[in-house]
Amino acid sequence: HWFMLPTGRTFMEQTRYENLTESDQARGLPAPPLEKPVPPNTRTIPLPKPTDIIIPVRELRTAIEQRRSIRHYSRDPLTIEELACLCWCTQGIVEVKAPFYTFRNVPSAGGRHALETYLLINRIKGIQPGLYRYLPFSHSLITIDTSSGVSDAIMSACLGQAFVRSSAVTFI
Repeated sequence: HWFMLPTGRTFMEQTRYENLTESDQARGLPAPPLEKPVPPNTRTIPLPKPTDIIIPVRELRTAIEQRRSIRHYSRDPLTIEELACLCWCTQGIVEVKAPFYTFRNVPSAGGRHALETYLLINRIKGIQPGLYRYLPFSHSLITIDTSSGVSDAIMSACLGQAFVRSSAVTFI
């Protein structure tokens, strides 16, 4: 189990509340960029607008009660519309309060959203398998690595969990 590894135990101890230092925000440091810079002349893959995607209505309680973790996936690819919806639900920007923070579909202390979303795409119609980065401001993807071994390398980094390689897409 990962939590029994010395690294995991050390992380848990060092990130306990009493061991944390004062936050950058409390120290008056400038906020990080709202989005990690994109290299110049990078080609983006635009995703369908969230407002154009029709999501079937499902009552919250029903969705919660029917939620299950699975590790064996359909071999059918996801559509780009389904991918766009998942990206927007996980990091989509609802409102920008530039230059300091954004309101997104997910919370972040101080609205700083220090995480970037990467996708290991295995089976999305119209997108080559590989590693991509989601750009929430433009609701698009950029290619990071489409070499043939990237899926195996990421699976290995995830402690050999085969579902990482067999999913249509894995969010990192």
